[in-house]
Parts: sequence; structure tokens; C-alpha cells
Amino acid sequence: MESQGLKVVAVDPHDATAFRAWHDAATAGAGADRPDPPVWSYAEAAVSYQRPNSSYRREVFVALDDGVVVGAGELGLPLRENPQLAMFEIDVPPERRNRGVGSVLFTYVTERVRAEGRSSLLTEVSVPDGIDPADWPGVRFATRHGLTLRNTELRRQLRLPVDSLHLDTLASKAAQHASDYRLTSWAGPCPDEYAEQYAQLKARLSTDAPLGEVEYEAEVWDVARLRESEEQTIAQGRTLYTTIALAPDGVVAGHTQLAVPNDDSARAFQWDTLVLPEHRGHRLGLALKVANTRELSAAHPEVERIDTWNAVQNGPMVAVNVELGYRILEASQEWQRDL
Repeated sequence: MESQGLKVVAVDPHDATAFRAWHDAATAGAGADRPDPPVWSYAEAAVSYQRPNSSYRREVFVALDDGVVVGAGELGLPLRENPQLAMFEIDVPPERRNRGVGSVLFTYVTERVRAEGRSSLLTEVSVPDGIDPADWPGVRFATRHGLTLRNTELRRQLRLPVDSLHLDTLASKAAQHASDYRLTSWAGPCPDEYAEQYAQLKARLSTDAPLGEVEYEAEVWDVARLRESEEQTIAQGRTLYTTIALAPDGVVAGHTQLAVPNDDSARAFQWDTLVLPEHRGHRLGLALKVANTRELSAAHPEVERIDTWNAVQNGPMVAVNVELGYRILEASQEWQRDL
């Protein structure tokens, strides 16, 4: 596709030179003016885009100006659920902005999405704390192209190590309500004995986590999907640390999970945390996160910070993170529109 003297072309993720140019532009655009931006390393991205996935298909593309990469984009197509949905990201390095690059890339996105027979676009815009969203380039871009704000999550960060006395106090507070539950932790893939229940917990996250007005169908998980996801994580060089809560009858009542990337030994990411509705009110969320934070720090004392994301309306989980000491860095806004 060509427009305004710019050419948009698909990138083969197996072409190391082309994919490196895409990654450089995407990283420069996505991380610009943000606090400690959590962008993927080249190795992580390469595995994600090169490795087939039965649940999700990824495409990458760039905008070229006289053969020079001036912008990058990504398209994500769910394959099991949400057949109408396409998730996209457009990143333009700051020095290339205000020249129509983003709009040309967006036109390419809409053409590809229509060609795939999909009707809904979803993207995320990260706005640093303290910035008026109306002044942020990504917000202006989304508004100009007809997307509307559907949900807001806040990205918080916890600095490590957390004082052991503070963790002891929080663990004692949680234990007063969760004494009937047993916590167990592991590193790496889920043990076979918990895999079926754990896959169902992963599925529940797509329905139980607050989505605001985002139109998104519930995901269906089984053990095969869980194992495929874990294999992808291992291939990307990430180690998972998981803690679950077991009810007296053996039911997995809740879980929390942290991921440590090999390419950034000072950072970890909080992934899922979920407690089943019938087991809430026992401070399991706090108990789980305290225990898993300890597991992580014991295994990786070099990790200095953990990033987490929570919807602003998710009061209970926000309260847990505040108790632990997480501090707001930015808002992650979800924008959507129909085609």
C-alpha cells in the first residue's frame, strides 16, 4: 500500500534484517517519553512472531519513506474466540511524527482487518501519570481516528526488595482470614495435578477481570492451551513463578503469577491474579501475592522492580497492590471502534 509518498509493507519475522528494523522503530515509538517503558526485547519479540500459536495470529508491518523505516505496526487476530476482533498497535518514533505516518499505517490496518472479515478494532494507549490525556499523542491519534475510550487500567510498579517485616505483617493479616487455605508455589510449568483446574482459572480471567465497556468474548482454556502458552513463555526466555491457594476440599481457589524475562534481569511482570468468587473475602489475593513476591525475590535477588496492571474499577486488587507498596506510573487506556 502506498499513500502520501509512504509505502506500507508486511514484514517477514524470519527476515532478521527486516524484523530488526521493525523492532527498532516499534520500540522507539512505544517507549518514547514514558517512565521505564516495559517493551519486549528483540529476542522475545522474535519468538512471539515466529512461533505458530493456535489461539492468536500476529502480523507486523512498517511504513517506508524512500526505503527508510519511519513507523511500525502490529496486528493481532484471535483465532479461538472473538472472531470479529482485531487488536493493533501503531508506533512512530518521535522524530518521524506529525508527517502522516501513523494515519497511513492506520489505513493499512483497516484494510487488513476488513480483508480478514473482522469488524472491531482494539488498541491500547499508555499515558504517563501526571500528563493530561488530551495532550498525549496516542490519545489524540485514537480520537482523530474514531476510537472511543472503553476501559482504563493503571500500571503500577513495586520496588524490590520489599522489607521483610512489612511482608510478615501483610502475611499475618491475610492468615487471619485465610487459615483454612493452603498455599503452594512452583517455578516453570504448572504441575500436572493442578493443570486442569489451573486452565479454568486462566479462562475465568477473561470474564472476571473488569473490562469496562470493551467488547470482548470470554476465552476458553483447556490443558492443551495452557501447555502451549507455557511453551511459548519458555521459548521467549521467561521464567514463571506461580502460587495457588488450595481450599480444604482440594479446589484451586485462586492463583497469582509473575514472569521474569532473561533479557532484563532487573525486571519482573505481574501476570494473572484471580480468586474464584465463591472463595473471596478471605484475603487470598493478599496472601497469594505476598507469598509469590517472596518466592520471586528468593530465586532472583537481582530483580529490582515488578510491573502490574489493574483496571481502575478493580478496587480489591488495587487495594492489595497499594498495601504491598506499588506506585502508579501510567494509565493504560483501551480504545475501540467498529469498522
